[in-house]
Amino acid sequence: MDISDTPLMKITIKTYQCLNRRLAFLVFLAATGLLLASLSGCAGPRKVYSTVDELNAQGEFILARNYVEEHAKDYGKRNRLLYLLDRGMFAFSTGEFREAISSFTEAEELMSELYTISLSQEATTFVVNDNAAPYRGEDFESVMVNLFLALSYANLSEIDEALVEARKVDSKLTAINLQYAENEQNAYREDPFVRLLMGILYEMGQTSSDLNDAYISYSKALEGYDSEYQRFGVSFPEPLVENLLSVASFMGRAELRKVQQRFPSYRFVSRADRKEMAEIYVLHLNGRTPIKQENVIVVPTPDGQVVKVAFPSYEKIPGRIVGARLHALPELGKQQFVADFSVGEPIGGIAIENLQNRRVRIYAKTLARVTAKYLAVRKAQREAADQFGGWAGLLTKVTGDILIFVSEQADLRSWRTLPEEILISKVTIPPGTYQLWAECLDSSGRFVEKVELGRRELKAGDKILMQFRTTQ
Repeated sequence: MDISDTPLMKITIKTYQCLNRRLAFLVFLAATGLLLASLSGCAGPRKVYSTVDELNAQGEFILARNYVEEHAKDYGKRNRLLYLLDRGMFAFSTGEFREAISSFTEAEELMSELYTISLSQEATTFVVNDNAAPYRGEDFESVMVNLFLALSYANLSEIDEALVEARKVDSKLTAINLQYAENEQNAYREDPFVRLLMGILYEMGQTSSDLNDAYISYSKALEGYDSEYQRFGVSFPEPLVENLLSVASFMGRAELRKVQQRFPSYRFVSRADRKEMAEIYVLHLNGRTPIKQENVIVVPTPDGQVVKVAFPSYEKIPGRIVGARLHALPELGKQQFVADFSVGEPIGGIAIENLQNRRVRIYAKTLARVTAKYLAVRKAQREAADQFGGWAGLLTKVTGDILIFVSEQADLRSWRTLPEEILISKVTIPPGTYQLWAECLDSSGRFVEKVELGRRELKAGDKILMQFRTTQ
């Protein structure tokens, strides 16, 4: 519910200064009626998110995309960004990459506009709640837009455009880090998965300059996984180590020796042999990202009353699938190629830490806002009692306390259609025609479901990027 949309919030404290007792009673009844109307008015947005969540959980991405399109207006003006993000994600999940690019591009432009939000809108969030302002996205959500733009372009074999989007992550992460004071820790300082993706995209160019850039990207990815993603329980994805060793061999003996000292037991395919082979990279978009829930703290006031302080936190959505295995079976021949998936991007973990970093600031702002409302109501209570008697003061207090309680709501908006994580796998295979599929596994390594990835004809030197999604 967004109480700021209702006429209720337009009844200000000053109104009570010019009311007689009878009119005050009528206003109290009207305010109560408007409060009930505002509660019922929340059904529309709740219904949209409920249906979107259900269709997403069932993997009905085509139905979900159509539903989002049909209910665009039900998102509301302040949630335009969420509509664009959901539309883009479902288009991406159904392979409609042009539509995904259109939605994500518009979402990025809107995010940029909303980060220059006016002071008047910020003031509104202080008086009412954070839901009063347009949703402008979490830090990591802004970066995810560029990630999925890059993947959309890569699926269309538009590698230069994909690299442009991947490079934007650098500037965005720099801007994010500047929001934090030197003594504050920012959980999301680097994104090694995007660095890994950039390295793969650079290698598709195959020029000396491209390979040099790929080596730099892989090196930064390795550093990022080591320094940033270890706390999420994420180690180095196998394709990163394999590719880094291979490209290091191109860079020279000194560079290769440096990497081999770190990974002495890893075997890799040389650059020359890779030119005679084909490579398939498959991304597994797994699970559903955590969703925000409201946490409430009841704070006592000096006069024996209590006020509500509400703030958000993420809650994980448990999933059955935790891993997968890639299979490539040639049409001519019996040798089957198999490779495991490993986690590359722990989106859920990033989301949780990102919000925790801001929790103190959110709580401080919320407490200050509640205190200001409380003091304003008590001042109005005294003024109403002085002018119209104790009954008017009591009425002012009761109505004001209702306003405070109802208007204090945590901002629970988020990009709910993101996956929980992105896993990556790679097979290096001889040229030919292959049938591809993935076997999804649970935490015990047991088979859960088979995902067909289609038939591919591959030539020497081909590098193919593809993906699939599961939400169980």
